[in-house]
Amino acid sequence: MQCRELNSTAAKVLKQRTQFSANFIQRLGLEAELEGHQGCVNCLEWSPNGLHLASGSDDTNVILWDPFRHKQINVIPTPHIGNIFSVKFLADENVIATAAGDCRVVVQSVSGALDKSAPLLDCACHIGRVKRLATAPDQPTLFWSAGEDGLVVQYDLREPHECPTQSKVLVDLSFKSEIKCIAVNPTKSHYIAIGANDCFVRLYDRRMIKVSMANLSFNPSKRTSPQPQNSDCVQYYAPGHLARENAGIMSIKLSVTYIAFNSAGSEMLVNIGGEQIYLFDVNNSRHINELKIPQNLPKRPHQPYRNCCQPNVLLAELNGVSADLFEKNTDCACFYMRRALQAYQRKWMGDLYAAARDYLHVIQHWPDHKQAYIGLIKCLIAMKWEDEANAWLKHFTKLYPECETSSQVKFLVEELQALKNSVKFEETGVKKVEDDEKKLRLDSFDFEKIYIGHCNTTTDIKEANFLGDCDNYICAGSDEGIIFIWDKKSMNVVRALFGDNSIVNCIQPHPSACVIASSGIDTAVKIWSPRPEDGKVNNRIVKCISTVVETNQHRMSMDPFESMLASMGYQIEGSALDGSSIQEVPTCRTS
Repeated sequence: MQCRELNSTAAKVLKQRTQFSANFIQRLGLEAELEGHQGCVNCLEWSPNGLHLASGSDDTNVILWDPFRHKQINVIPTPHIGNIFSVKFLADENVIATAAGDCRVVVQSVSGALDKSAPLLDCACHIGRVKRLATAPDQPTLFWSAGEDGLVVQYDLREPHECPTQSKVLVDLSFKSEIKCIAVNPTKSHYIAIGANDCFVRLYDRRMIKVSMANLSFNPSKRTSPQPQNSDCVQYYAPGHLARENAGIMSIKLSVTYIAFNSAGSEMLVNIGGEQIYLFDVNNSRHINELKIPQNLPKRPHQPYRNCCQPNVLLAELNGVSADLFEKNTDCACFYMRRALQAYQRKWMGDLYAAARDYLHVIQHWPDHKQAYIGLIKCLIAMKWEDEANAWLKHFTKLYPECETSSQVKFLVEELQALKNSVKFEETGVKKVEDDEKKLRLDSFDFEKIYIGHCNTTTDIKEANFLGDCDNYICAGSDEGIIFIWDKKSMNVVRALFGDNSIVNCIQPHPSACVIASSGIDTAVKIWSPRPEDGKVNNRIVKCISTVVETNQHRMSMDPFESMLASMGYQIEGSALDGSSIQEVPTCRTS
């Protein structure tokens, strides 16, 4: 104890080792189910000191819980008439803000709400459902709301607010995009990230934005056009393959359902509906055009390629349980080559692009590895990136003219010619984006890591979060009701738990203890913590993780008709869900 008092570093190390350690992760189990809501629980929020938990629901109530004693403290009624989608503590634990499907943002004190006093703020500036609220740790009186009307509105509790004449619009995407989520960088609160119904995260520097008073109207023709913004105030982030495919169009197939910053504010975790979970490095980002031939490829190898892995050592299954091989072989060309080959053969969402990046990594570090060039070109052809494939093929044959007559190169030439001759289809009825928007999208920064396993297609409020003081783990809910936990570095699933009878949407880790709160379609809030080592069976553990992961990936790639039937409660015979005939499965409500 004396060491902890005198040495802050020792205290920090102790906290890091006792919050979410590998042992605690393996022992996670259900501690309690908190009953009280009469509808789906759409949002959870821990108080800053971690003593209390707030939950918001379709029943339009907020419940304050003592999660460690497993009991309600207060049921707080709100004036909302729509599902509550977001709840936040403001200033202190006695003031709570909520956002809902009735297009309103409400701020009320706990005591005032219980006494049925008028709210401190009842804002109707939004003209679309308000999906998320965001706060800044160093700005206790400021908060922001994000709505499906494409607006981010800024509030300051120190100032009077009158709708809509005093609404302070920070971001206006107009009706072009529905904003689904918002997050504030915890260490640099001038950076605000928003996600919309596309694959792009927009990171704004609010120091460069002047809030405006917008003429809000449900009639788009009467709505004031957003003021032109300085393009320097925003940076886009998106997985390279998705940015390329969606740069010029307004796609309704994807949406960013949640954004979370790590505790240092240097990383951004993004859950993309209809796709995977991606980690972005905010400070040292790579560009999505990386797969174009770099100008500074090494002329000669830094180190000659050699078979550095034993032939009988197999690469651990992608996103499997074990991370041992990853830890030992990240400086080995064989590791990246084998991982790329597995991803290329598997072809789940994002696999081809991830494989191409692995092949490029080998080329950049072991430029005499000819098979890396072959693999990269095959990936580019499979992604239908004709120009890049052609450029890399020319580069390779110029670098190694003796390979031009090889069977592999001849095969690539034939495949590339077939791609050139193929009929190019354009989706009908797809809206195009403006040139300025397209330029920002094509200038996006790419992801660092990808986390595969969950399924996010049914609701647009599904979260993903960092776990632990060092943010060593990633957690997220899934459409089949499972909570997934990944090792951040290796990207492997290290634990999966049955969390809900239908869907897990919300998953919020405690700020300082090894405790997780989750919720979804069920009316109960669930509390998870390490279970005693008393020999009792933890029946919440998912044992066949690889089967669940594969099923989820096939579910996300289902055609719209199969997806519709699945959401109605049916499985398709011969579909990727399983090989059984049509049968009823649990249905769930979408948000």
